[in-house]
Amino acid sequence: MNTHLKKYLEIYEKFPLNAYFSKEQRKVRHKMMTSWEKEAVDEYPSLDELMDFVTQYKNNIHITPQFFQKFQSVWREDFNHGYQFSEFLLEMDLEELIWKFDLSSMHLANQVLKRHQNHVKALKLKLKLLVRYHDFCLHELPWGVLAEGNREEELNSVTEMEETAKKLNFQAKNFEILCHNCKRYYPLWFEYLEEKTKCGFKEFLELKGVDTESIYLPYIMI
Repeated sequence: MNTHLKKYLEIYEKFPLNAYFSKEQRKVRHKMMTSWEKEAVDEYPSLDELMDFVTQYKNNIHITPQFFQKFQSVWREDFNHGYQFSEFLLEMDLEELIWKFDLSSMHLANQVLKRHQNHVKALKLKLKLLVRYHDFCLHELPWGVLAEGNREEELNSVTEMEETAKKLNFQAKNFEILCHNCKRYYPLWFEYLEEKTKCGFKEFLELKGVDTESIYLPYIMI
């Protein structure tokens, strides 16, 4: 076993998960963990070794952002251009840890889907992210739309969201309403921007015959 992985495991062998420790023992544990985090790595494990270690000892150790930070040079290239580490994170339910590294969860899902088009966990993550994005874009209606891209990009993203839901056989009335709202209000928003009108978007919608009081923005669970 790689030396640094072995040392990490030894900390938890001495201080098992879910065991009670005195204040002094917790200080010792913290000191050992801090020392491990700061210790220079003289020999890195391979990506397979790293993933096998986590898989084997996942119930015995804490898997933290700091743990992966230590071995970032091992997995970063594969995360950027491959799929194995991304798939590993999904299968181990560790995808939330990448926030520490300012990495894209959508990139993670897409890298796996390039290799396995029907990977359920990757599809679920992608759908959740797309729903969250489009829900956020529309949440200030009728006062405005917070779209990041142009009209074509946003509508293509909605199509992608629908196709992802179809692969998962995901159906929900509120999801249909979200897709309908996107297809209705994105074009109107970009038309509003192009016209550079002095009125607000709410007034613009009303001039287009939209009953702004009846706009329904549903909550969607994925």
